[in-house]
Parts: sequence; structure tokens; C-alpha cells
Amino acid sequence: MRTTMFFTMILFSLLAASCRDVAGPVEGNTPQGPFVVWFNGLSGNADAYFIASDSLITNAWSTGEAPNQIVELDNGQFAVLSSLSADLRVFSCNTTGVTEKTIQFPSGSNPYSFCVTGDIGYSALSLADSVAVFSIQSAEVTAMIHTRSNPSGVSYSCGMLFVGHANYPDASSPGGVSVINPVSGELIKWIDTGVNTHWLKLQSSGMIHCYSTTYADDGRVTVINPETLEITAVVPCGGAPGEAISLNSSYCLSPDGWGSGGLVRYTETGEFTKIDLPFAATNLALLENTVYATSFGTAKVYMLDAETFSIVDSLQAGGEGPQGIIAVDPGD
Repeated sequence: MRTTMFFTMILFSLLAASCRDVAGPVEGNTPQGPFVVWFNGLSGNADAYFIASDSLITNAWSTGEAPNQIVELDNGQFAVLSSLSADLRVFSCNTTGVTEKTIQFPSGSNPYSFCVTGDIGYSALSLADSVAVFSIQSAEVTAMIHTRSNPSGVSYSCGMLFVGHANYPDASSPGGVSVINPVSGELIKWIDTGVNTHWLKLQSSGMIHCYSTTYADDGRVTVINPETLEITAVVPCGGAPGEAISLNSSYCLSPDGWGSGGLVRYTETGEFTKIDLPFAATNLALLENTVYATSFGTAKVYMLDAETFSIVDSLQAGGEGPQGIIAVDPGD
């Protein structure tokens, strides 16, 4: 076991030292084809790696202060939500260095996450006990929906808004998910998913996965059917599971970078296994047969084989604290 770990660490060190041509953003000179883009949470910028040309563009876009989530939009765009500057910035996938639109939320509201359906978006404002409704096209906030304390994760499905509740700043919050009518603001149902349900994600299966933890090795993933509003499974994986990616129709992969540091592979029926890594993975993206994993502590993005989860390469981030990451294929 010690010999295996020794050779693993040697491989890890060699991969960490890998390098490639690195460039800054040049408008009109953006490489073509599929790429991954991530933000650096401590530096307020985003990097992009273009697979076909093996090109890494650091500081490709400037985000707001303390970016917290990145989401791909329609029409060749993506957006980054930032908590401290309380804004959402929209970028084109085809042009680096340019911010197309900025949506400003109330100062001090600390937007934590967002989701988009068509032109309409919803952002959970954790310090304002509200969800902001906004338009991508007009770049304006159009309404505010009052919620329970500590709104955190947010997702939209079946004409309803699902809002997860964290345990900060109101430590007495029971956590859980509020199901809300996004037009009237009426509470449809309260679903108990555990204390500090801070992330929600609508998976490709159509189910909503709710990620909760108090960072005391008590993390779990709760699966909600948005049509019936019932819990269909609970994954008691421990640690601190984050937003998972779907690798195929049989299981999902969640990063546990703020918990045990590895990965959690789980199914929507409750089964799970843990996968050790020689680094703490904070967020994940999948493109073809490669999993791209950001690592906040090492300021790197690691490429993992999607079947064996062994490290095949690494990228040096252009800032500190790489976190949210998405994979974009312009050909899709």
C-alpha cells in the first residue's frame, strides 16, 4: 500500500509540473472548438482551455468579486455569478476578454447561486432572504420573491422554483427545500432535506439533487422528483458533497473537496462509493472521456480518465482558488 502511494505521488508531482503554451486574452483571436472554462475564486477572473489546439488562455475574462457559480446559457454564452460584488456577468463563448452584459443585484445581498430557464433567471440572495428574478436580455432584475432565511441553492423545473436553505447567517434554519410558485411567490411545499442544503442541481435525469452538509462528515445527497415533489432517495455519503456531474445514465460524480477531498460516485437509488484522489477536487466538468477537476488549494485543474479516474494531465490556473467549471462544445 505504501509503495503504491509512493508511485502515485511521483506521478502526481510529474503531472503537476506539466506545461503548455499559455496566452492572455486577445479579442478576435479565440481558438475554436470544445473548451472548458473555470473561475478563480480568489482572483476574480476566468481561464479557458481549448482542447483541439491544446491552448490555455489565462485571465480570459474578468468576473466580479468572489465568483461563486458558473452556468452555460443558450446562444453560445455563459454567465458567472459573484457574491461580494453582487452581480452576474454574461460572456460570449466565442470572444475572450469581453463582458457582454452585467446584471446588478442589491448591494450586500450576497447572491449564492442561480439558474436560468429561457430568458428568465433566478438568483438566491442569501443575505436578503429573497430570490431575485432577472432577464438575461434586458440585464435587469424584474422581481423579488421573499423566502425563508438563508436561501442558497436554486433550481427550476416543472414550472416551479426549488430553493435550498443554508445554515448561515441564521444558524437556527432547519435547512431543507422550499418549492415556490415563481409567479405568485406562494410556497407550494416544504421538503426536509437536512441542515445546510446549500446546492441544488437539476440533473439530466430530470431529478433535482440536493447537497447538504454541516462539514462534520455528515454530507448527503437527497434526490427529489420535481413532478411529484417527493423524495425518491437519500445518499448518506458523508463528507461535503458538491454539485455532481452525470457521467452516464447509471451514476453521478460529486466532488468532496471541502470534505474528505476525493470523489463520491452515487446513483439515484442511494448507492455510493468513494474515490480517493491525491488532491482535493472542488468542482467537476465532463468533456468526451475526460473529467476536469478544479483544485482550490493547488491552483490547478486536473484531467482525469472518466473510467479509471487516474490523473492524465494538469493545467496551471491563471489565478488563485479555481472553483466552478463547465465544459462547452460549440458544435452541440
